[in-house]
Amino acid sequence: MSDIKRRIKSIESTIKITSAMKLVSASKLRKAKIKFESVKPFFAEIYANMVDLASRIDVQQLHYVHKHIEPSNKVLYIVIGGDRGLAGGFNLNLFKKVVRTVDKKKVVILPIGKIAISFFCKNGFEILSEFSGISEEITPEKAYHITAKILHNYDSGVFDEIYLAYTGFMSTLSQEPMIKKILPLDFGKSKQGDSRRSLNYDPAPNAVFAAIVPQYFAGMLYGGIVESFAAEQAARSNAMESATGNAEEIINNLALKYNRARQFAVTKEIIEIVAGGAAGQ
Repeated sequence: MSDIKRRIKSIESTIKITSAMKLVSASKLRKAKIKFESVKPFFAEIYANMVDLASRIDVQQLHYVHKHIEPSNKVLYIVIGGDRGLAGGFNLNLFKKVVRTVDKKKVVILPIGKIAISFFCKNGFEILSEFSGISEEITPEKAYHITAKILHNYDSGVFDEIYLAYTGFMSTLSQEPMIKKILPLDFGKSKQGDSRRSLNYDPAPNAVFAAIVPQYFAGMLYGGIVESFAAEQAARSNAMESATGNAEEIINNLALKYNRARQFAVTKEIIEIVAGGAAGQ
């Protein structure tokens, strides 16, 4: 019985930890959602301006739209993972999606987050550079600093394409691994532009477009990091809630075993007393 009591106390300590982690993640999730929602309109407006500009000039003259004349056969994947574990399948689901998608011989990884860095380094991927501990405190300025170096490599022809891999926040209970193509830009049907927009650009639309693209890229990275951080907190909160529930169920089962063992011991002691009394007569 003493072993059962020790196990119960140990699991009760675990429940305190998982419950505290759930509360912390829930608090961080609320802040991350506010941060993400506040920035979405700004970058949506940047994208709308890019579409409008693209509709006014020859696509073939747009830098960042057409493919490189001399391809390098190298593709960059920016993979946004977490800095901590205990978040269920949050990290692994994204990493598996990236591994299934890429050709290891042609891809270069820029991992963000300690878990992403560890995974792709251990699995022998070529690493461009790595960033950790930035997700919670990311700012547009930091994102711009990161993308400036990446754009320099793209402009130099080091990479033919750039992709962003992160976990999308669908809801508190649902997170989805996502991969989005950043460069070269492909507006698709959006290339038609918005006839309601009557903006005049100074200097020429080509120059304005070239100036907006770096901001758009930084915005995509910033938004991806903020959304991924929100998804991570939701995943960890759900994982801790599940762990707490499982631990409570184990305690209930152990308590049942303890009570049965205690009843058996009491019954055995009564039988021994009765038997001893009968023998004394």
